[in-house]
Amino acid sequence: MGHPSGWTIQQTSSQDHAKVSGLIASARWKHLHLDWIQPHQLAGQVPFLLAWHDGLPLCALGCPPDPPQVAWIRVFAVTSGVSLGGSWETLWSPSLAMLREARVLQAAALVSAGWMEPLLESSGFSLENDVVFMEHRLSGIPELPPHPGELRPLRPADLPGVLSVDWRAFDGLWRFSTHTLKAALDSAGRASAVEAEGKVVGYQITTESPFGAHLARLAVEPAWQGRGIGRALAVEALNWADGRGLDVLSVNTQSDNAAGRRLYRSLGFLESGQVFPVYGLPLTAP
Repeated sequence: MGHPSGWTIQQTSSQDHAKVSGLIASARWKHLHLDWIQPHQLAGQVPFLLAWHDGLPLCALGCPPDPPQVAWIRVFAVTSGVSLGGSWETLWSPSLAMLREARVLQAAALVSAGWMEPLLESSGFSLENDVVFMEHRLSGIPELPPHPGELRPLRPADLPGVLSVDWRAFDGLWRFSTHTLKAALDSAGRASAVEAEGKVVGYQITTESPFGAHLARLAVEPAWQGRGIGRALAVEALNWADGRGLDVLSVNTQSDNAAGRRLYRSLGFLESGQVFPVYGLPLTAP
């Protein structure tokens, strides 16, 4: 399809990995969703649009639904010398049409750069929540609390049970798909589960980087909450990070997750001051 400016807008294919990677690497502005999926791996998923002019890639926007009813803005990249607002308007309009055609219920964006907020607000997104980061300096780690079930390593075969726990523990916007959970497990430094009555009732996934460890996901089956399982999983992650000789274990949670923030504070986590706004846009099928 064409554009009045002379741009050509196309849906990416699975052969466009290198083009997407190159554009992101050289982009003047880039918004990348914080998870375990590499942006170029999304090429070919719908919608993931790329704009061209005179043979040069100018901007890209990818927001394929994952899980099926939620479309996070996962990639938005604009090269130098190209209008930021014009790029957003050009790519978001057809992306929105594709999402509505697919009957996706909600679009969302986790904002790590302030320039993204006016673009979202201009398209009807509104601030819904904040993601708050907390840190533990790995001193004074509490003892492992008593808890029901067996605390053991998380295995790939556990993924169906983990997905079930995840979808009951989190609201729609914050749920993970099997694909995302597998990517998280593949990148884990330490992943643990609590098994009780023959099934997984809680799990945690912790990653490692040059900056320390990050408690990337912790969930407990609602019927088993309040019995020390979440605390045991978090302490297990703390002990693992400490055993690795790391300086810090970070975690993030929604600002309105009072129970989660209370748990982390009781374990010695402190808020780092890093807060990422979360914008949402309800979608309705035409």
